[in-house]
Amino acid sequence: MPTTEKAATASDHLLRSRIEIERVLDALVARREVVTAEIPGNRDPFTAQIIGADAKWGFIIVTMAADESANKALLARANVTFVSKPGGWHIEFVAAGPGEVIHKGIPAICLRYPDILAIQQRRQHDRHEVTSTALLRCVADAGGIMPFDAKIRDISFGGISALFYSADITLEPGTVLVGSRIEVPGLDSVTVDLEVRYSEVVTLPDGSHGHSSGFRFINPPDDLNKLIDAVGKH
Repeated sequence: MPTTEKAATASDHLLRSRIEIERVLDALVARREVVTAEIPGNRDPFTAQIIGADAKWGFIIVTMAADESANKALLARANVTFVSKPGGWHIEFVAAGPGEVIHKGIPAICLRYPDILAIQQRRQHDRHEVTSTALLRCVADAGGIMPFDAKIRDISFGGISALFYSADITLEPGTVLVGSRIEVPGLDSVTVDLEVRYSEVVTLPDGSHGHSSGFRFINPPDDLNKLIDAVGKH
């Protein structure tokens, strides 16, 4: 079993859908995020940038590391567990079959596209689970062309996790939803801008499927404190 699945905890989001994995990896590539891999027997970890990912053809590409011994050690492995830590997130996936390639004129390493990807937020704020007695709704991208409603699952000073049901909605990591409105009975609504951090397909209690996404607050307003305090009392 891949290391990614062994290491996953209840707070991880395990992505098995090629579409969902593609969104995360494409965002890492766009930002040329650093990836690392611990290699048994090698003193220093392999450290490089992820510069290519193609879900259709089934491969990813990372740069060569500055340490040549790390490159040789990684190329000798059958499977490699990569970790990337952009912002407040921990992203982990296993890729197999590393081989040397020339990518856009530079030496690089090509590996097979991962089947599973684990993504976990490193908690900086206490999260409050939203129960049925404190129903919040987020009208995501309320200032845009196609706003939609979502059920807030949990909330903190850093962001929210929301559940929505429309199959027509696609939220890619890095997308900013402007003018989203969070509402709770008995309080004034709070308007915030949200950045999508992850998206995944989830199975609902009735067996149907929905979507869950995690969002980071961008410049949260002061009145957000009252809303979070109200949720924490339920």
